[in-house]
Amino acid sequence: MQLVIAPNNVLKQSAKDWKFETPQHFVEAECIEEKMIKLMKASNGRGLAANQVGLLWRVFVMMTEDGREFGVFNPVVKFTSEVMQDGEEGCLSFPELWLDVKRPMAIDAEYLDKNGKECTISLVGIDARCFLHELDHLNGVCFTDKISTLKLALAKKRQLKKRKHNGRTK
Repeated sequence: MQLVIAPNNVLKQSAKDWKFETPQHFVEAECIEEKMIKLMKASNGRGLAANQVGLLWRVFVMMTEDGREFGVFNPVVKFTSEVMQDGEEGCLSFPELWLDVKRPMAIDAEYLDKNGKECTISLVGIDARCFLHELDHLNGVCFTDKISTLKLALAKKRQLKKRKHNGRTK
């Protein structure tokens, strides 16, 4: 399993529902979750969507602020707070690019765990931000799509400057 780095068309594609009814998917769910969590942690990330490893399934993994790691299969947001918050986001598929993105402060969501069990979750702050960031990936939306062209250009200029400073020009 390898990380997909932008630009790559798979990051702009919508993912399909994970089918727990399919015996192969039921068996693979735990393995996918485990591999994705391992890659997320090795890459120093808080979340990782299936698109980011070249899989077009509605699956992501995340780590909450209190350190809990878990897979999210077929997520659906049921509530978003009206209170919005600007916050800095990065993305493993966009190395060293940091953007201020406005997102709801809190969410309630439903999803299936690796065993196909229905789960509900309420998240606030950075955890809600992470969940929504990864859910966007499953819908073919990157965090770069959430800001103006001017802000993106300025952020990419900072990214390039940082890469040159660190001895990388790509």
